[in-house]
Amino acid sequence: MNAIRLIAVLVALTCSSSHTLARGSDLSVRTLTGETVPLSSYFEPGKWTMVMMWTTYCGTCSSQYPSVSAFHDKHKNADAKVIGMSLDGFAEVEKVRSYVKAKPMTFESSIVEVEALQKAYKALTEESFTGTPTYLMFNPSGELVAHVPGTLDMAAVEQFIADSTE
Repeated sequence: MNAIRLIAVLVALTCSSSHTLARGSDLSVRTLTGETVPLSSYFEPGKWTMVMMWTTYCGTCSSQYPSVSAFHDKHKNADAKVIGMSLDGFAEVEKVRSYVKAKPMTFESSIVEVEALQKAYKALTEESFTGTPTYLMFNPSGELVAHVPGTLDMAAVEQFIADSTE
């Protein structure tokens, strides 16, 4: 997908109503060390947060890790970060840990149960979850501003952020 088309997709998917993950009431995820935390605990004030939903068996997800990691590395100390969310489920924590170590991911990942994610996704986007990879983009105030199923061009994401902060 070229950058212009992707920007159009991001704009089209931009949420008309704003949904914010409030601490204590948002999606519970588990860290790779087993701690249960709200997804919003990964958000940092003043930073965009992109959540990448992936699975260990998603080849398309795997092909996205290098570019998503490069985006994360470029922005993590300034204005944006990436959080990974494995949909493999809590019972697969060891498999997910090993997978993360073997892949070129520089962003932190957590684990969620698919059923919980599907419910939260529907509440946030008013659409059904369709598979991985899927991305959620939260603005620096923690409001969901875009959701995109499928692959993303990180240059288009950077342009989306730049256009949204003007």
